[in-house]
Amino acid sequence: MPIASQLSELSPVNSPSRGAPPLQKFKSDTFIQNHASIRFRQITNQSNNNTPNDNDGDDHSYELRNINIYRRKVGEIVHDERFDVFILILIAINSVLYGVATFPSIKQNADLISDFEKVDLAILIVFTVESCMNIFYEGKRFVRDGWLIFDLLIVIVSWAATRFKSLQVFRIFRAFRFLTKVQILRNVVVALFSVVPAIAAITVLLLLILYIFSVMYTQLFKDYFEKGYTTADYFGTLDLTVFTLFQIMCLDEWSGIAFEVADHAYWAWPIFIVFVVMSAFVVVNLIIAVICDALQILRSAERAMLFGLSEDEVGEWPVKENKNSELVHTEEVRIQQRINDMNRMLDEVVASQERMNRTIQYLSIVVNSQ
Repeated sequence: MPIASQLSELSPVNSPSRGAPPLQKFKSDTFIQNHASIRFRQITNQSNNNTPNDNDGDDHSYELRNINIYRRKVGEIVHDERFDVFILILIAINSVLYGVATFPSIKQNADLISDFEKVDLAILIVFTVESCMNIFYEGKRFVRDGWLIFDLLIVIVSWAATRFKSLQVFRIFRAFRFLTKVQILRNVVVALFSVVPAIAAITVLLLLILYIFSVMYTQLFKDYFEKGYTTADYFGTLDLTVFTLFQIMCLDEWSGIAFEVADHAYWAWPIFIVFVVMSAFVVVNLIIAVICDALQILRSAERAMLFGLSEDEVGEWPVKENKNSELVHTEEVRIQQRINDMNRMLDEVVASQERMNRTIQYLSIVVNSQ
């Protein structure tokens, strides 16, 4: 009988000792307590022997509890640092093997290629098992984790490459799994994606500068190759000018091109210098600055989440190394103290629930004995 229904029967109206003399009431209470103690021990033993059947034969609930236990065990495995190190070692070995397999002496040896394929298949099976374990543990949360989906796509492409030779070149993409396993690399990728709008705006600015100077250079120097002033046709058409200016922007032997043009047009030097300064020194460095700023913001957000501070408070931390270290140490001590207090409170709550459970069972036995 459920405990709730047993407790509902406990009322002053149904109590047999209500209105009885004090001595008779004392004897009745003593008999009830003795009988309740015996019944409590019997029910306790019976409940210990039939623990899985505490849901009135609800086998489905029992199976769900078993599944949850297995999921927790699988989660402990996939989030274990030793398991992550093992996967990282396999990724490194797999990546090195792909590089070694490109050597002519290896490609011409059929036995080595066969051994390479066996090792590759074994590593792929391990990666597949890891992805299945992540799916089993995460459940519906798996589709919301972009890194896990990325790993799964790499595994699927790798299996497809075993069937189609044209896709074997994509097997090296398994090396991208370093991004999902190494936290520093993940932070860089997250930072890059967080500044995509800013990088897109800078790219538009760079393309605008490149287009303006391409039109200018084409109009000024389009016939220099026909006249024999340059050794190659750098500025004959707009597309050739764009490619030449891209080479100049990368600072790839741009001085040779500038010297050839300046030998016949000395006034061209300022145009080359202005373009190099605007494209290579300003715009490209703006992209680097935006990425560095994104990494700093990401690091500040991580500190704010770790120490429970706001981003403004994190930004006001001391710049000096020793003061920063002392503050970090103080915050770590404070966080550890919070964790200890929470563990102690949880222990007290669990003990209180156990006492309450025993009290309810005792009261239910008393009600049944009456």
